[in-house]
Amino acid sequence: MDSRAVRTFRAFVIVTAVVAIVAGIVAVVWPRPTLVLVALLFGVYLVVAGAMRVFAAARGHGTSPVWRWTSGVVGALVGVAGLVTLIDPAVPLVVYAVLAGVAFLVEGVAALVGALVGHAGSSRVPSVVSGVLSLLCGVAVLLAPTLALEVFTVLAGIALVGVGSAALLLLPARAAARR
Repeated sequence: MDSRAVRTFRAFVIVTAVVAIVAGIVAVVWPRPTLVLVALLFGVYLVVAGAMRVFAAARGHGTSPVWRWTSGVVGALVGVAGLVTLIDPAVPLVVYAVLAGVAFLVEGVAALVGALVGHAGSSRVPSVVSGVLSLLCGVAVLLAPTLALEVFTVLAGIALVGVGSAALLLLPARAAARR
């Protein structure tokens, strides 16, 4: 690999690692504002995506009317979801947390049913442990969805700091890059 490509790769790794570390620290120190910012960015995305879908449906000359109507309606719904997110970012965040809590409960029940009826190649004890933990996590998330989101944000921030730090620590020295 030529030295210019190595320098470019090193710069890419350094910049992305530093961004990961800074974003991770922000998420750990300010989990609630981080969640709101992510929700607002997602809301902007939804508004733009919805508007573009409606525009594509309106300008979809030569496409089937079913596609145009479907695309237009979906675009309008996506745009409205984005507006709701921009008006009150907590609403979609809590909805996501509740859906995650319900998913934990469903997974827990499925694991316990699997443990009771048994299936080839699995042990009952890990299935019971998994099922009980999933049920407990589901109940915890449903009882405190905002806290669950904040804990998830802090854990994600810690992971970002870890990944960014590992990338910097594993980056070859400059001298090795010159060879």
